[in-house]
Amino acid sequence: MRKKLLSMAILLTASSSLFAAEMYDPNKNYSTKEQVQFNGNIFEAQWWVNQNESPATITQNTWESPWIFISASEAITSEAITPEDVLPLPPPAEVIPEIEQVSQVKYVQIMNEMAAQMVQRVSELKKYAQNPDFYFFKDGKKFIKINDIDYEIDAEHGTPIIPLRNWADDSATRNLFSFFDQDWEFSMYEGGAVVVNKTWGNYDWGNGCVLEYLPNGHLESDYVLNEAFTCMDGSDKHEKPDATSIAPYKFGVDVAHSNMVSIEQLGDKLIVAQSPSAGNSPMVGISPMVGIYDTKANTTTKILGISEAQPYKGLDDLRSHKSQLFVSAISAHDRIDVFNGETNQYQYSYAVQHNGSGKIAVNDQYILVADADHIAVYHNTPATLGETKSIQPFAYLAYAHGRPFTLEFIGSKLLTGGSQGSAVYDLAALSQNITLQPMHKNLGAFESMDANDNYIFVKENNGQHIDATTRFAMYDIQQFIANDYQFKDAAKAVYLLDNFWVSGHDLIVNNNEIITLTPSIIESVPLDKLDTLDFTPNAYVPTAQLEFDALPQTASVRKILQDGLTEGSQSISANIDSLVNIRLLDRNTVEITNFTGIDLSNLDLDIKAHSQHNWARLANLDKLPAYTRITLPITDLNIDKSFNTTDGSGVYNYTGMLSTLDGQGNTYGHYGTQHLIDSRFATETKHPLLDKLNKITATWDISFTDMLLGSTNTETPWDANSIKRHIELLTNVAYIVSSDSFKNKLMNYKENYGHDLYLYGTTFKTKAQKESLLNKTLNSNGFVNYRQTSGFQNTFSFGKSAGTVFGVSDKELDKVERGEMQDFALYLGEQFGQNWYHDCPPMPCTWTEIHFAKLFVDVYNELDKAGELPY
Repeated sequence: MRKKLLSMAILLTASSSLFAAEMYDPNKNYSTKEQVQFNGNIFEAQWWVNQNESPATITQNTWESPWIFISASEAITSEAITPEDVLPLPPPAEVIPEIEQVSQVKYVQIMNEMAAQMVQRVSELKKYAQNPDFYFFKDGKKFIKINDIDYEIDAEHGTPIIPLRNWADDSATRNLFSFFDQDWEFSMYEGGAVVVNKTWGNYDWGNGCVLEYLPNGHLESDYVLNEAFTCMDGSDKHEKPDATSIAPYKFGVDVAHSNMVSIEQLGDKLIVAQSPSAGNSPMVGISPMVGIYDTKANTTTKILGISEAQPYKGLDDLRSHKSQLFVSAISAHDRIDVFNGETNQYQYSYAVQHNGSGKIAVNDQYILVADADHIAVYHNTPATLGETKSIQPFAYLAYAHGRPFTLEFIGSKLLTGGSQGSAVYDLAALSQNITLQPMHKNLGAFESMDANDNYIFVKENNGQHIDATTRFAMYDIQQFIANDYQFKDAAKAVYLLDNFWVSGHDLIVNNNEIITLTPSIIESVPLDKLDTLDFTPNAYVPTAQLEFDALPQTASVRKILQDGLTEGSQSISANIDSLVNIRLLDRNTVEITNFTGIDLSNLDLDIKAHSQHNWARLANLDKLPAYTRITLPITDLNIDKSFNTTDGSGVYNYTGMLSTLDGQGNTYGHYGTQHLIDSRFATETKHPLLDKLNKITATWDISFTDMLLGSTNTETPWDANSIKRHIELLTNVAYIVSSDSFKNKLMNYKENYGHDLYLYGTTFKTKAQKESLLNKTLNSNGFVNYRQTSGFQNTFSFGKSAGTVFGVSDKELDKVERGEMQDFALYLGEQFGQNWYHDCPPMPCTWTEIHFAKLFVDVYNELDKAGELPY
């Protein structure tokens, strides 16, 4: 009886549209407001519709088709409802208790990152302690030495025990975990350490905000505890954050095993796909599932599978389309499951065969699946209730940059994004069994995206930097289409949220907010709260014309790198790509420095934030003498911090972006103006050195500091001459690795030397491997220079960039300047080739870097003999 009532209910709910709309006839014209049935759905004419203007042409942009979608027709007869078609009731919703979300999201993220660094450091130290070249025995106990401090090794676990010097001395702990700065305090505990942030941490064990390292194995395999329950500011004076965090428990997700891979929105419902790693036991709470949080009703619904007998073993992606939810379970089940988005009830499945996991995209016409090989295009033809319908690809899309992370329909086009690059496909050009190539494939790299009525929101990743800068960029849809579906300048871009860099591997937007997803955190930010870099097309502002002899009274001028080094070594910061360096010291102050020995005239000074498409003209300066620095307020150049693009396409306004930035980044990755802003210059001055500098394509940041961990045994204070010699040395190195000769010898290494290149544990055989090495060599190195008393600065580093710690003694510099390059070339191989790679100190490490050294020395000799080197 209940089944018959269900049939009647379906017929009654369908009747209002089923009998009011006729089947679409391609030979008819339709007037405004007329409705038709097509492919099981009801469509309505927005205006006069000519013959053969089918509803199949509908896109998400309503202006591109005369038809708009009204509803599913639900054209199901009583004969179609058989007992086996009646599905189980949808999963029940659970009311969520109102639990205060105490921990601020940004602090939880910091804690997670610092814990990860501790785990990595402990793993490295354990390997270090297993190498007979580094450990020694004293009084029958095993030790290692790090920066002249001896650490006993736990006999059972192979982990270093922190020596207790006195209760006020935490230098042994800071030496071990040197990535913590003075914002953190250490306490000794059972041979390990407890770490707490001084501003927002606390020692309330079990409900606190604390990191702990125990070498005795009490904390299981990784020896590190991360407790981040109550990480919050210590007083109410702090500005209320713009972002609102949504706790995983609201989706039914256990935060301890959280691995949320995708997020979608249907009306008031936020929906996540939770897919724990394979190592987790399949118990309720950490099993793969779809978690639905009804924000209006404050209830949670968990979908654990398509039935109790068929639970999920893994999930890849989610997509909402109209009133349906599509769940990609391809990697675990070779299925795409479809649920009613209003009732959460299972409807039907598509059986598909793919290589690996599958990201999906859905519109009225197509279901797209991106696997390891290509994007498969399926027709979106609904199945019957309860059916698992086997479908075959209609066509394919070829990859331009490997598997994308994200797919988005933009009208009749498909936009795909990945970490190696992005592409656009014209779906109107699809043909049966044909593999379609992208119409554009030179778009930048990005990791996630979504679109609303006005903008395409893209999380962009500037992959040129080892600490890749991410931002949310908002591209005007109409401008994107007008630019032939290519990204030019973002209308808005945001780099920081609540003074914390943007994050999230998936995002959704509506007209009011952006919601981002990480494996364990969901954040929502109102669009009007974003502090953005803004671009206005076809606009113009006057460019500042600076006269060196008549600078504003607020400007200061000084000579640098003179005897006495009165500016201090830590103020010497440049980029090898632009030895006239423009830095934003902070959000209000510009510093312009000539690091060359040449008097320059008529300079154009440009800046560009990471991932910004165009350079902005900061000012024109009539002259800048050798080794001279100008410091002045940015408002002396433009009162509202607006600057023209160098190609004349419009104006960038930096006011909102700069309002969130400090001058320098710190341990946690809070990027500052000195990290995010690149610079370049052009000058009328003609000089052979400038011609050579213009050939350098390396983008290395170089800076100088006096002491590493306060050690006075291997380092000595800088003087101006030694700094100049280091700048000149690194400039020559940059010129060498930027040269065609270096590139050709690297790419054809085996042909030149009779064997493959072996460097830092890797044998470089393929073209792709060598191109990656060259790209990282040119773009991902940063050199923090320490002046050595003798030899070379040990590359056992704690920085974030490859080769981050660098330094050559005056004696080694003398050898280099005499052309004795072998030892330096070996050392340089380590700088380029490793980051925390500890298999062969002390330096140089002759048995792994000898191949790189041979290459470098050969190119050096060639360029030196030809007189091509800058210095």
